[in-house]
Amino acid sequence: MITGFPSPIIMVAIMIVFLIAGTIKGSLGVGFPAFAMSVFPIFIDSSFGVAILAIPILLTNFMQFFTVKGWQPIVRRFLLAGSVILVTTFIVAQLAADVPSRWINIIVGLSLTLFALSSLFKLNIPAKESPHWQIGVGIVSGVIGGIAAVTAPVMVYAVALKMPREEFMAAAGFMFFTSGVGLVAGLSTASVLNNVTLSLSICAVFVSLAGFRIGAWIRPKLSERVFRTALLWTILALGLRLTLVNIL
Repeated sequence: MITGFPSPIIMVAIMIVFLIAGTIKGSLGVGFPAFAMSVFPIFIDSSFGVAILAIPILLTNFMQFFTVKGWQPIVRRFLLAGSVILVTTFIVAQLAADVPSRWINIIVGLSLTLFALSSLFKLNIPAKESPHWQIGVGIVSGVIGGIAAVTAPVMVYAVALKMPREEFMAAAGFMFFTSGVGLVAGLSTASVLNNVTLSLSICAVFVSLAGFRIGAWIRPKLSERVFRTALLWTILALGLRLTLVNIL
């Protein structure tokens, strides 16, 4: 149980991570929890990171999803996946408080590595929007997201569907949003979102949304390919480090 606030220096570091993660989210549409959870274990406990990420994940994806034109058909297309993600995340998040930080770090590290490798090397995954694909992705994403707040399978699945950019932004945002709903509900039910984590999570919302606005502003001015490649190599390095440090 998390009962005390971290030191002022750590809180400033946390908010800087949220600002950068929000900027990445606003510019690329993905990478918010992936970046944050790749950096948080360097200076705070992973379970603490998951708790304070919950509300920013929910609201940044709400913004991403509902600001895309024509989001209603996306809801109909991915309603099954979103529903499974929400329910699975809700159930698993209530049990995550009992998972040792070492195992959370390993799960986060492996998820980040999977996402980075699949995106960097453009693995040809024959994904479809069929019910069995949506259920499978929903369950795996819910389990990982409920424990570690990183829904890497959603990212891999959305990329593998090879949708146009706006559809990708809406579909990924919708599935991330349902994960956020399940995570907030599950952590609240398990009392992991308490006075400390809830206060920091709410503060982080404003910082994350500021970053999201910055990312949306600079998106047309960036070389998306260069920025995305640099980010993915960074996430890969951090994911491998996190995995190996906790396994060895």
